[in-house]
Amino acid sequence: MIGFIRGILLEKDAPFILVDVNGIGYELQAPMTTFFQLPPVNGNVMLYAHFSVSENAQQLFGFISKKDRDLFRLLIKVSGVGPKMAIGILSMESSDFIRCVMEDNITKLTKVPGVGKKTAERLLIEMRDKLKAWQSAPIFDMGSSNDI
Repeated sequence: MIGFIRGILLEKDAPFILVDVNGIGYELQAPMTTFFQLPPVNGNVMLYAHFSVSENAQQLFGFISKKDRDLFRLLIKVSGVGPKMAIGILSMESSDFIRCVMEDNITKLTKVPGVGKKTAERLLIEMRDKLKAWQSAPIFDMGSSNDI
């Protein structure tokens, strides 16, 4: 499994990022919250990674923080939520998403592209207990990309 990618940011064209790691270019998809925190092109970057394999695709996802990657992994376990939708959900701040779930805010969740009322309801039901336990667990982070 690929845990993180550290290298030189070659391209950033939402939702894709291209990172050169010792001559190998890794293409990752990332939420907009990660894009806002990326260094300029040709800068050093470190992203937490999630490698997803399905019957018709192999995809690599990148996150500026371990907390966002962990939340992504919780989201893709929800029935009807795939990696693309999870990236869309994480384009809102993770704290905003958690607040939506804890406050049963279906209206805000349905503003995320691809999230309809039924999916929003499922997110509220399936994520509420997971997020309570997740918020209380300690998160160890290797630091931001600026620490490289």
